[in-house]
Amino acid sequence: MKFSDGIINLVNKLANWRSAQSTNQVQSKKVSYEQMNAIFKTGIGSKIIRLKTAYALNDTLQFKTEADEEFYNKKLQRAVKKAAKYQLSFGRGIIVINTLDDLSQPLREGFKRYKLDVFSGDMVTVPSVELDLHNTRYMKPKEYNVNGVTFHHSRVVDFVYQEPTERDLPNYNYGGISEFELIYNQIINDGVVERAGASIVEKNATVFHKVTGFKQALAQNKEDDILKFYESLAQLRSIYGDGIIDKEDDVISVSQSLTNLQEVDNITLRRLAMVTGIPLALLIGENVKGLGSTGDQERTAFQDTIDNYQFDYLADPICELCNKFGIKDVEFKENQGGTALERIEYETKVIDNAVKLDSMGEDHRAYMIEHGIKLDDGLGMFSEDGEDNTLTEYQPTSTSPSSSDATIQEVAMNGAQVTSLVQVLTSIAQGALPRSTGVETIKVAFQLSEEQANKLVGDIGEGFKPKEEANAETY
Repeated sequence: MKFSDGIINLVNKLANWRSAQSTNQVQSKKVSYEQMNAIFKTGIGSKIIRLKTAYALNDTLQFKTEADEEFYNKKLQRAVKKAAKYQLSFGRGIIVINTLDDLSQPLREGFKRYKLDVFSGDMVTVPSVELDLHNTRYMKPKEYNVNGVTFHHSRVVDFVYQEPTERDLPNYNYGGISEFELIYNQIINDGVVERAGASIVEKNATVFHKVTGFKQALAQNKEDDILKFYESLAQLRSIYGDGIIDKEDDVISVSQSLTNLQEVDNITLRRLAMVTGIPLALLIGENVKGLGSTGDQERTAFQDTIDNYQFDYLADPICELCNKFGIKDVEFKENQGGTALERIEYETKVIDNAVKLDSMGEDHRAYMIEHGIKLDDGLGMFSEDGEDNTLTEYQPTSTSPSSSDATIQEVAMNGAQVTSLVQVLTSIAQGALPRSTGVETIKVAFQLSEEQANKLVGDIGEGFKPKEEANAETY
């Protein structure tokens, strides 16, 4: 036996039960593809999709070789981004490798001619499913059908979003649940708030008509004619027009104080931000609020959302697509979403570690590539010769009269230090800095001995004359 305490009006149900579970139940309903398509074309729906896919896929993938990266950017990137947008919007986006032959047959290895076709989940049906529990494709499609054309599963890379339970899989064509379905209630509430805004503002001043005999008419259930009359009168009134009433009637306007309108307006957006994982400031494009707020917390929270989206829903299909074209070991970069200063600090640490690995005879090139640093990002630290993995010797710029015998490996400088050193040597060579001052600067800045600093400078700056004085001699 179950009891719920509460009060209720037996006549018109004006009062609600205190117990929420007595009057509220959680219900789920699959959103139709027509509604998904409508939300996809709205401003807020489109922005959510664009934000997530852009942050997840713009310069975030790490490849083993530059050739692999170049091939992906030229041949695969556009299809992946399009499939990811469909994945979020419709729960599924598929990329079909069309080799211009019988598409219902398995994909042949070593194919030469091909084109990539991308379809949204609302276009895809599944004729047959693998039901063998021992098969790795258990409860996955054997074939896909789009507009009457059947594709063998080996030709299809399936980008599936939130996977439903096994019982619900047939209802979703063995695909995924759309982001729009997950935020459907919030989208509807946002439309309600938007439409109700004008009505709420109108309630700031309410008009009351004083009607003689209205109480008696109400008691005798004869108020319909009176209400119909004033309803017609209200329809005739506009913000520009005049109001007309009977001379015997009277009208008063009662002003009301409306509070917390801003909170009412923002509550739906806040729930959208909570469900999508996109911070409110980023979702609506405004600066963060609050004393001392820098946006770091919002940026970190959003990056966590993107990291989870990449790991759970993008990594596997992207790797599957790349593997079909011979690209192996595709990963997402580690230093995503950081500020410019954080990226510089990250890259500096990677370069420093690469220098140490090189001094121990380890493969510093592979280490740099693995951590997202291209070889040309090393500021000339490493040789371009694939067989020579030692650190290159420092060579003074063309403005220097002579070279130096000291090497970067001897003083274990990183890329940023090399750049600073070149600037000092150039200043000495151009006469902007005395040689002795330059040597002392190098000693203090790079913690070198007198001998090391002199070896690096060489005979640059011998016979130094101040720049102004040298210019005066030319006249």
